[in-house]
Amino acid sequence: MLLMQSILVALWVTWGLIDEQTFQLQTTRPIITGPVVGLILGDLQTGLVIGAMVETMFLATVFVGTAVPPDTTMAAAIATAFAVFAGGETEVAIASALPIAVIGGLVTTLQYSLVNVAIMHIADKYAEKANVNGIVRMNYVALAFNAVFYGLPTFLAVYFGAEYVTPLIAMIPDNVITALGVGGGMLAAVGFAMLLTTVSNKKVWPYFVVGYVCSAFLSINMLGIGVIALALVFLHNYFISYRQEGDK
Repeated sequence: MLLMQSILVALWVTWGLIDEQTFQLQTTRPIITGPVVGLILGDLQTGLVIGAMVETMFLATVFVGTAVPPDTTMAAAIATAFAVFAGGETEVAIASALPIAVIGGLVTTLQYSLVNVAIMHIADKYAEKANVNGIVRMNYVALAFNAVFYGLPTFLAVYFGAEYVTPLIAMIPDNVITALGVGGGMLAAVGFAMLLTTVSNKKVWPYFVVGYVCSAFLSINMLGIGVIALALVFLHNYFISYRQEGDK
């Protein structure tokens, strides 16, 4: 029974990452992953609680350019499993969610910067030959690697439990975590620079400045900045429409 449940949880996490990279149906969010994993393990209530708690922990994390945030899907799935196995206790689950999410983010950095780059070079060779089927096949290969990078670790964590996973996390050398963290930080800088290159219209730069001031000096979180941005979009469209009507 546990073997089948662990496989199903691993498949869900794999699908969540594929969804994040393709359809973006938001099934990767903890608020959805938690209840699904809880349902698989026979404790929907615990899944709802853990999913909501992990969702609030990572509510403001976004994927910008090549900046890789912590992996919330694997964290929510494993944390929910730990909570269910602990009889609904949330302490172990929440304590493990953050390090698992950080490690998942480092794995994502490894996948995107090494494996996917190698697959992209192979796809480039197919593109030079106008081999569309080869290009499509490389996309499927890249998606299939999610089962290796995320599905397999999730299966092992759920199947063997927290008492085996926690020591393994502690065994990872600090210099390895630091090195991958530095690499992730460099990718974050590149991602932010790529994002700025998309703001080519100088007329919208004041909105960027407003967002920067809200974040850097007013300490408004990402949710608040998103609400402000939404209001500015409506105001911008309103004044543009009003001016166009006035010109007529």
